[in-house]
Amino acid sequence: MAADEHIETASDLGDGSGEVISDGSDTPAPEPNTPAPEPDTPAPEPDTPTPEPDTPTPEPDTPTPEPTVTPSDPTVTPEPTVTPSDPTATPEPTVTPSDPTATPSPAPTNVTESEAAKNLVAKINALAKETLTVNHAARVKELRAEYDSLPEDQKKFVTNYDLLVGFESKIAELQKNQKDAGNATDISDGSGNVTGKTGTPVYYVSNLHAGKEFYLDSLKNNYQLSFSDDFSSVMDEIEKEYKEKNKLTDISDSRADGLTTSADSLFVRNWQDILAIYVYEQSQEGNTEFTLDSSAKDELAKIFAEMNPVVRDKESITHVSYGNYHINHYIKQNNISQENRTVLKKYVETDCKLLCAIVTDAKGFVRQSVGDDVSEERVNVITAAYSLVGEVGYFWGGKSTQIGKDSSWGSAAKVSAAGSASSGTVRAYGLDCSGFVTWSVINGYLNQGMQSSVGDGTSEQWENANVVSEQDAQPGDLVFQNGPEAGSNNHVGIICGKTDAGDWIAVHCSSSKNGVTVGEAYGASFRYIRQPSFYPTQTEVAEMENQGASADNAETDLITDNITTSATLVAETTNSLSDGLNVKDTATHDTAETITAPADAAEDVEITFEDMSDESENQTTSNYATGSVEVTDTLDEILNQNVSVSGSSAEILPQKPDNSDIQVTFED
Repeated sequence: MAADEHIETASDLGDGSGEVISDGSDTPAPEPNTPAPEPDTPAPEPDTPTPEPDTPTPEPDTPTPEPTVTPSDPTVTPEPTVTPSDPTATPEPTVTPSDPTATPSPAPTNVTESEAAKNLVAKINALAKETLTVNHAARVKELRAEYDSLPEDQKKFVTNYDLLVGFESKIAELQKNQKDAGNATDISDGSGNVTGKTGTPVYYVSNLHAGKEFYLDSLKNNYQLSFSDDFSSVMDEIEKEYKEKNKLTDISDSRADGLTTSADSLFVRNWQDILAIYVYEQSQEGNTEFTLDSSAKDELAKIFAEMNPVVRDKESITHVSYGNYHINHYIKQNNISQENRTVLKKYVETDCKLLCAIVTDAKGFVRQSVGDDVSEERVNVITAAYSLVGEVGYFWGGKSTQIGKDSSWGSAAKVSAAGSASSGTVRAYGLDCSGFVTWSVINGYLNQGMQSSVGDGTSEQWENANVVSEQDAQPGDLVFQNGPEAGSNNHVGIICGKTDAGDWIAVHCSSSKNGVTVGEAYGASFRYIRQPSFYPTQTEVAEMENQGASADNAETDLITDNITTSATLVAETTNSLSDGLNVKDTATHDTAETITAPADAAEDVEITFEDMSDESENQTTSNYATGSVEVTDTLDEILNQNVSVSGSSAEILPQKPDNSDIQVTFED
């Protein structure tokens, strides 16, 4: 059968060697065969007679092998290929097929293909009527495949091709901005290699998530500091025991959950200074590394008492607050030399404050890192947010309303939410960006009912917050990468402070870092600040503070020797620190009598100091302005460690005047 087919093919090519060879002696026999192709190929007719004298020459050679070689192995018979060496000179057989190619035989098929083109045009027009989101990526890809499959002469019928190109451009832009969508980094080992995948993508439950190591290493390397995991509770114990010793109770102490609010009066706002003094005193004993754990409790408690004398209200003997002294009080009291002040100043720098707050998630450190003007409600939310650094991984669609750590975190779960490269895979359960914000607010207020106030998902969280200018924004506000046009394809975080340069810092659950991370907000592509409506307003905070100020929080028979009155406790200010650094130190009290000097009277202002021994001394200051600490390389490293946009400005929105080339607008 194969031999027959081979012979037919050879005859089609006009080599004439198929059946003529079987005759052997008769040369005229091929003549009736050659006329047969004449109707098919009239042009070769005059050429075929010329090869006739050539064909007889191989006939005597081929008669014997033909019956055996030709049928058995068609490939072994090269003779037909040799004999057409003459016909090869005649390009007519190759020219004759040029007619079929020249003939637009596809013309009848144009009708079918144009139907495909018409269908594609209709599909593109239909998509143009919809709001394009990242979820349309697969559909746009299908349209592109349909277009590419069309013949070249049919593509001209796709008259709305520009719309398709526009779809692709928009999808690419949305995908670039979608930082919380599951991409390759969401489910990779950080080196670009997907880990744990077998068959249908399944990922190990033990996938690594962002931890505290970076912050711990920064403290260790730059400040020789290390904290135990329970150091926050050590700080709480010191505060609690100090209250008990002095028979003090705050409004929050009467609450079952112990939640602090702006109505409380006994806030400790100098824990960073207490830490600095502890490190200084340890360094004077020859220590070069400092571990903060339960073993340091007694020494810290002693410093705490010295730096927080009980201040009795001059109007009410049953209401008190804390002195909240800072390091310059300690410097003055102990006559610390210029060269020895360096250690004290180092541990109250901005970067050290930030690191201590992140690593310990202790309210005492958080309060000082965000500033005295930030309400306790905001401090509580930021503290809750810090508590998840290193504790939970990123999970597309992950939510939780649990008060405290959710036991389901870290367990194997299928990503059921659509729209991510990790959708349909199994990985360790955790939180996505909006889930992290919701959990932080719920735990900041210790109230699951706050879920409806903050909202579920980035769209609701945007809608439930209000427009705010950068000047009026505060730590605790929300920050978004995109505006409302992005819908749920957005990324959200919580502002947690500012650098000395005025750049906002944000804490957020990052898909690329696979967990909760802290860094400079603008560098993480955040562009819009929104102020949630659930925080108390400034007026409401003032009312709460007045309520607390009128409440009794001390007994009449205080047994402490560490008491002074707010009538004489004014403020402590000095500018005598080395290298020109001015540190403002105020002793907080419950009245509105804090003395501040007007700008035009900055020189020769007489400031009265009140210490525990009731000895007064006068000190003249030539400059009342508050200095600021420069952003160090360490802080730059901290803030840039989660930057996702290369080459971006290290400024937060809107840009400061010296960076006016970048314009950021706020949505209203």
